Amino acid sequence: MKKSLLPAIILLLLPIANIYSQVSPVEKGFKAINTDVLKAQMGFLASDWTEGRESGQKGEYIAGDYIASMLQLYGVKPAGDYPYTRGFTNIQRNNEKTYFQNFILIKTSPGDEHAMKVVKAAGGSRVIRDLAYNVDFTMRPSAAGIELDAPVVFAGYGFRNDKLRYNDFSKLDLTGKFVLKISGIPGFAREALSPAELTASARETENILRSMGAVGIIEINPNSSTVGTIPGNVTVNLSPSENNPRSGRPFASYSLPGENRPAGLIRITISSRAADDILEGTGIDLDDFIKKAETSRNLSIPVIEGRSVYFKTTVRTETVRVRNVIGVIEGEDPDQIIVLGAHYDHIGTFDGYTWNGADDNASGTVGVMTIARAIMESGKKPGKTIVIALWTAEELGLLGSRYYVENLSFPMKNLRLNVNFDMISRYIADDDPDKVIMTYSESNPGFRTITETNIKKYGIGLNVEFQPSKDPPGGSDHRSFTAYNIPVMRFKPGHREEYHTPADEVSTVDWDIMEKIVKISFANVWELANSDW
Repeated sequence: MKKSLLPAIILLLLPIANIYSQVSPVEKGFKAINTDVLKAQMGFLASDWTEGRESGQKGEYIAGDYIASMLQLYGVKPAGDYPYTRGFTNIQRNNEKTYFQNFILIKTSPGDEHAMKVVKAAGGSRVIRDLAYNVDFTMRPSAAGIELDAPVVFAGYGFRNDKLRYNDFSKLDLTGKFVLKISGIPGFAREALSPAELTASARETENILRSMGAVGIIEINPNSSTVGTIPGNVTVNLSPSENNPRSGRPFASYSLPGENRPAGLIRITISSRAADDILEGTGIDLDDFIKKAETSRNLSIPVIEGRSVYFKTTVRTETVRVRNVIGVIEGEDPDQIIVLGAHYDHIGTFDGYTWNGADDNASGTVGVMTIARAIMESGKKPGKTIVIALWTAEELGLLGSRYYVENLSFPMKNLRLNVNFDMISRYIADDDPDKVIMTYSESNPGFRTITETNIKKYGIGLNVEFQPSKDPPGGSDHRSFTAYNIPVMRFKPGHREEYHTPADEVSTVDWDIMEKIVKISFANVWELANSDW
């Protein structure tokens, strides 16, 4: 009689099964996080096939379809809209959700009439000089047509930074005036502050000027005699004070339908030639001012008198259909929700160039997708429910994440945390390639403890600078959550010279720092999803 080998085989396999059963869910998830996985996803998202992923355009729709298909592959359930089908007599809602949250943006772009005149008053006379649209000046369109005549005040670089105790506006009366400022950041500040600090300061400029009563910003491009073309050198970075990164493209602004937005400042960009027209006879030498600002923070802001600007513009509006990609990993508790989010849109194409946005923000998108895969590979259902959110229209003013937060499918009180991923694939400095900054809500000091513990426990080689804050700064999607007092957490390395240029390509990615950020984020999220805090 032949003896069965099955019992012996089972006995041999038992130790292997035993060992695997002792592997923690985090360690199982880590197996899904590696450079090959990151490269595979990034290679498509940041390729020319997705055409720069501009909101509402074909390339972004392709990217959205790809993201949804990958979430489906990983086993993440759809959590977007219900689809509708048209029957013979009515429209019927299907019972299963899609991965897409669809909504509409209002796009405002320049109309047909644009006029700017420089008015010089001296000795009882007035000299009026016309400037040419898209040669001497261009502008960010407002929500409605505007006609305005206002005095001009010069504000140097229009820069303020509390850390450096520097403020170009401290002695200026800006009420009812146009603020004439040089584009960019003074040289002494570029030497003293990190790229992230510079960007944060520059992005606050408009809020500062609005609070001081200014009616508009006239920004001088000192390196250009005209304003109508993209520079030939595509690696030239854009001024971080410019909210719309599409250098040389016709400006457009975007909003959500029906939202109550604060009155925006008129924002005009002028050429160096137009600046000469405004400053002629004032005694201000722009080249001399810029040279002094390279090394000295003791800058005297000259006062100009007898200068005003007449400005008139019309606008046209249209609708743009866009969509967020939303999935969900159901937890034991459906009423405790963590949102992992990143924006997948970027800047698109123009004039033969494609802004592929590998770091900004295919990297964050891939980070979220990979963490979703790791959670599913952990082999265990998390305690809290985890929403996987990839947002559109971040580059247009955080509109995708704002729409999501304002249209939750669950009560706001159930939303416990947002972990935001934006630009996670470039290291801060050559001399410290493992350094990252972690910003988080100071109301949750345990976030730091968890991070320090997990870095040590799993041997993740990161040098973390912790930056707790009552209101975590930065111009990314976590701001849509802090607006509703939702705790946030975010890892960020650094802005590099390719930021917001067509040179932000996959070839510049540092896979090591990206993999480490994804791993520590997964470990943190897993612990937060399975513990009380």
